[in-house]
Amino acid sequence: MTEKVKLNEITDIYLGVTHTPEYVLDGVPFLSVKDISGGKICFDECKFISQKEYNSLSEGAKPKVGDMLFCRVGTIGKPIIIPEGTPLFGSFVSLGYLRNKAKDRCNLNYLRYWMYSNSFWKQVNKNVKGASQVNLNTGWLSNFEIRLPDFSEQTYIVSILDKCKLIIERREEELKKFDNLIRARFVEMFGDLVEGDKIKTNRQKIGTIASVTKLAGFEFTKYIKYKDIGSGDDVIMLRGLNCKRGQLILDNIKWIDRETSNLLPRSKLYIGDILITYAGTIGDVALVDEDNKYHLAPNVGKITLVDKSKYNPVFLVHLLMYTNEYIMSFASKVAQASINMQKIRDFEYYFPNYEEQKYFANFATHVNKSKVEVKRALDEAQLLFDSLMQKYFG
Repeated sequence: MTEKVKLNEITDIYLGVTHTPEYVLDGVPFLSVKDISGGKICFDECKFISQKEYNSLSEGAKPKVGDMLFCRVGTIGKPIIIPEGTPLFGSFVSLGYLRNKAKDRCNLNYLRYWMYSNSFWKQVNKNVKGASQVNLNTGWLSNFEIRLPDFSEQTYIVSILDKCKLIIERREEELKKFDNLIRARFVEMFGDLVEGDKIKTNRQKIGTIASVTKLAGFEFTKYIKYKDIGSGDDVIMLRGLNCKRGQLILDNIKWIDRETSNLLPRSKLYIGDILITYAGTIGDVALVDEDNKYHLAPNVGKITLVDKSKYNPVFLVHLLMYTNEYIMSFASKVAQASINMQKIRDFEYYFPNYEEQKYFANFATHVNKSKVEVKRALDEAQLLFDSLMQKYFG
């Protein structure tokens, strides 16, 4: 039998301390939201408090093995059930945790998945009401409703979701291995092309081998009106979120009509053009793979090689992708970092001969083709996981 319960009926909800404790060089770990990453608790860069200070903390700041830790601020949620073997630690108010007080009725792993569900997020959005900074407030969190089936059914649901999640993680790991293979070949062939440890000739600025441009702010204001759904001969506007790891990511796109695109020829995109984000998230790159389909959006620059018989765009997009630290050295030191077009033109590298560039580009293209089937399997597994989450939690 499935029942609807409030969160405070099956768990006690705790928050970390609101005051900043006195830190020491070594002692008991003291964690905040920054120490939760990739579904794990990370102690690598945490702060420490003395044993005496830890002993004086309230129970809310002393999560224990088996409790479910969650983030209250920033990227909220990210639940983690504290595993066996985790050392004692104290917690700041940016973290909260749930302690199961109905162990015969509630599987805490079921609640962990619930905290990722649409059911949970609908209740969050209902309570935050457009606030710019979203905090998980324990007052309304305690009244969140959960669809709670029998304990045996919860355990079954968790086992199914765990298996599906494991498949997703394995597929993601396969993709990472392909990416690492391409990067390893790049380093093996070329070394550091900023400093020139292997190749010490033909040092060029990007501005001498390519044109660099963007969509001007006045052009966007005067001409661009986004459409959420394209039709007919419409053109996709490529924004920063569409540029990741050298490839176009098209799961969130905006459109404009082709007539508008034709009015702005400088920011039209063609095969071999390289996109680079220059504001907010800096240095994400992607390679355009079709003509007459895309147009440049704000905060994204376009690099067009002047002579593709001397410089290969696949090689260059990987060079930019692997030198993000160097690229960031050009960023302005303001609240929202940015790089102007002239600074992109001033990026300077040693370039191998064209045959070496082409050899690497062919290798990268071949490996990326191998990724297609893995990516398809990953997408199918993710779709299954999402549908199961909707089925189980609503």
